[in-house]
Amino acid sequence: MNEFDQLPTPPDDEARRLSDSYQLFYQPLLLLTLLLASSWTSYTGVVAMADWISGASDQTRRVALLVTLAAMGAQYALWHYAMRLIPRYATYRGKGVGVLVVAVLMVMLGLSSTYTSFIGLTQDSARGLELQRQADAYAAKVRLLAPRAAAMEDALFVIAPQARAACARYEQELQTGAITGARGKGVVTGILLGFCSGKTEIVTALESTIAANRARIAGLAALSAQLDQVIYDRAKSIGARELEFLGLARAMDALLQELQDADRTKGLRAASAAMAGSVAELEGASGALAKAQAQAIAAIVTEERASGRAITGLIAEIEALPLPKAGRAGLLPAQVLVLAHWELHLPQLALALAIDLFAPLSTLLFAAAAIKARVWHGCNHKGEKQ
Repeated sequence: MNEFDQLPTPPDDEARRLSDSYQLFYQPLLLLTLLLASSWTSYTGVVAMADWISGASDQTRRVALLVTLAAMGAQYALWHYAMRLIPRYATYRGKGVGVLVVAVLMVMLGLSSTYTSFIGLTQDSARGLELQRQADAYAAKVRLLAPRAAAMEDALFVIAPQARAACARYEQELQTGAITGARGKGVVTGILLGFCSGKTEIVTALESTIAANRARIAGLAALSAQLDQVIYDRAKSIGARELEFLGLARAMDALLQELQDADRTKGLRAASAAMAGSVAELEGASGALAKAQAQAIAAIVTEERASGRAITGLIAEIEALPLPKAGRAGLLPAQVLVLAHWELHLPQLALALAIDLFAPLSTLLFAAAAIKARVWHGCNHKGEKQ
């Protein structure tokens, strides 16, 4: 067996004719069709990026269309040049330049075509998903308010009877002097009045806060329901829905800010601490009284200390429950929203890639089909020389 018997077999003429026919007829037509499709989706994405807040003017749309068509045409032409010329370069430097051009074109294609096409395909969906995300965040804030309101009502059930009992004891001592033995105002009655006033103020603050918060919570719940209706109102454009959503969200933020401003837990804790000081003062006032009177005051001191601990514990429970913070809803550009929700738009991304990658992949396929022919001709030429 000689070395000519080891030469590669000639290329398949049928495969060669098919490759030439595809490149001559089908490839230009398909490239033109996909070029137009990619240009349109890219143009839509460019307009979406320019449309944020100010809106895209007619001049901006014309410029976007011109730039998109020019960029797409240039990129596909360069793809064709690179793939046809790289195999013909005889030096490694020439091949390196060609590969560098291909790498740059890949980046350009990803940024100017695939990314903008992806934005054009998914911008409305991403904007709707972002509205839903913000609506869910507001709904979660509304749900946080119910446990806190319930805790305030529980505290009122405990403190209100204590306030009535403290005021009744003060009135009894003021009228009869059952503890000190002397009617009228004095040190003990002054302290008892402090218990009555302090607990009454706590009850009043709780009652007013609960009443106001009920109205605010009802308003927040109604606004939250309206947010859902706005999001799913397909009769309106996504831009109109965003504007209406923004108005409702601002109203919710205002109510949440009112809830924050109406928080009275710090004042309740301060009032409880002041009554604790009065308890110590009352205990010190029992030294000059008779034994029976001192015992009565000791019983009041014990009762007030238990009451103070109960009030402090209830206030701590209220403070432990989270109070939703007021925020500020805003609209984000389409490209930011698309990246935030890209995992939910993988089919659209696949469509954009299928359009934009056809040219390089098909060109590589034709280049691979020509490799066998080049190898065979090269080896045959070498054998003829030998």
